[in-house]
Formats: sequence, C-alpha cells, structure tokens
Amino acid sequence: MTIDKAVAPRKWWLAGLLSLITPGLGQIYNGQIYKAIIFFFGPLLFIPPAIYIVLYGFTRATLIIGLSVIFIYRVAIAADAIVVARRIRATYTAHRFNKWYIYIALLVLALGFNSLIGNYIKSSYVQAFKLPSESMQPTLLVGDHVLVDKRPSALDLQRGDLIVFRYPKDPTKDFMKRVVAIGGDKLEIRDKVLFVNDKPQNEPYALHSEPNIIPKQRDPRDNFGPNNVPAQSYFVLSDNRDRGMDSRFYGVVDKTLVKGKLLAIYWSWDKTNREVRWERIGVQFH
Repeated sequence: MTIDKAVAPRKWWLAGLLSLITPGLGQIYNGQIYKAIIFFFGPLLFIPPAIYIVLYGFTRATLIIGLSVIFIYRVAIAADAIVVARRIRATYTAHRFNKWYIYIALLVLALGFNSLIGNYIKSSYVQAFKLPSESMQPTLLVGDHVLVDKRPSALDLQRGDLIVFRYPKDPTKDFMKRVVAIGGDKLEIRDKVLFVNDKPQNEPYALHSEPNIIPKQRDPRDNFGPNNVPAQSYFVLSDNRDRGMDSRFYGVVDKTLVKGKLLAIYWSWDKTNREVRWERIGVQFH
C-alpha cells in the first residue's frame, strides 16, 4: 500500500504528552488552533475566584479541591488530544506550523506568559514563603510553607499580625516575625514580660524555653527599653522569645520593608521524620 507523502500520521502518545507539558500544545499538533487557544487561556478564568478563595477562605478542603480541578483540567485536555490524534492518525495532512521548532517556540512563549502572570499575582496579591528557622515556634515550624497577603490593604498592620519583611541589616533576606507594637506605642520588656503603653500583654503564643533572666546590661533579650516606636515603623518579636533575632537586636522595621501579612499554611514538611504534617495544612492566621 502506497502512503501519500502529504499525510502525516499523528502519534497519540505525543499529542497527549504535548498537552500535559502545555495545555493546548497537543491540539496544535492535531491542527486544532482555535481549541488550543481556548484550552491555553481557559485557566485565566479561574484566577480571580482562586485568588479570592486564597485570601478569604483558604482551608485544607479548598486546597484539595483546587488541586483536583487543575489535575482534572490537565488530564481532560491531554485525553482530548489523544482521542483526536487516534481518530485522524492516518488522514492528517501536516500544516506549516507542524514543525518541532514551532512547538518549542510556543512552549517558550507559554512559559514566559505564565511567568508574567505568576509574577503579577506574587507582587500584587499572594506570594508563597518557606520558614527556615525555629524562631517562630510554636506558631510556625521549620518546614512550614505559608501564603502571604501582598495587597496594599494588608500593610495596615495591627499588633499581633504575623508578617514577612526584608531584614533591615540585609534587605536580600526575608524574615517572619510578629508585630507587637506599632508607630506611637511605648514598648518595654521587663524580665521577659512584654509591656505596651505600660500594660502587660497576654501572649499565649510566646515561648520562653529558658528560665534564666539576662540583665539588660548584658543582653536585651529579657529586659529592653522603654522605647517609643517611631511612626511608620513596627517593633517585631519572635514567638520563640529566647531563641530569636528580632527588633530587640536590630531595631524597628520600617513600613517600606514589609512585604506582606501571613494568611495560612499551605504545606508543611517535617524533615526530621520525613513526613507531611497534614494537620498543619490550612491553618490560618487572620
């Protein structure tokens, strides 16, 4: 049997693989340009409700639902590409865009587009961070991955808020701490007890792991101030008060250094036991 050289049989596995790599790429391989455009840009419709859920209703359940929707969407697109490729495999006539370098170019464009969308979301709405130290125990554990509200409204901070900010001594590093005093407050620490505007603070989240009291003359850990917090600044402390570097040692944090306010934990990995801390996923901080 003589096969027409103009016929370019479609490989079903390649169509499916291309769609898994980038939604719509398998459809382009099958010659379905309009369907490819719909599949590629379709996820944009889900971004606004996804951002809303993350900001106002993030839980373990919504995370699982969201990941399930993404998985089903990607598998459905790949399945569509496979079904079409099998149907037209012996009759498909190649188009000018059915070239390997076209697929690579489209993949690069897709990666660039997704990167732009991702960077916009991270800079304007929500960004993910990982906690690398023990300074915020027990509120945050090493291996916790958190979502941070980056909206301008989130920078109107109150006492008790958990924030991410650029370290004043080295702005290339990000720190996570708790705001305990805001601009205009008078702050003092007396024998590990925090006073704000001369009132002792009830801090159920504060951890004091060492019973000894260090005199102010030696170290500001247990005795500090009294100091007044400048306007547009925040005094931050570690929840693990005896083992954390914070405003007691490097001063207040200017508002311009604040990146955002913690929303919730979206992933937590216990490196020591090599297991997921499922009970921490979905824990909220607002």
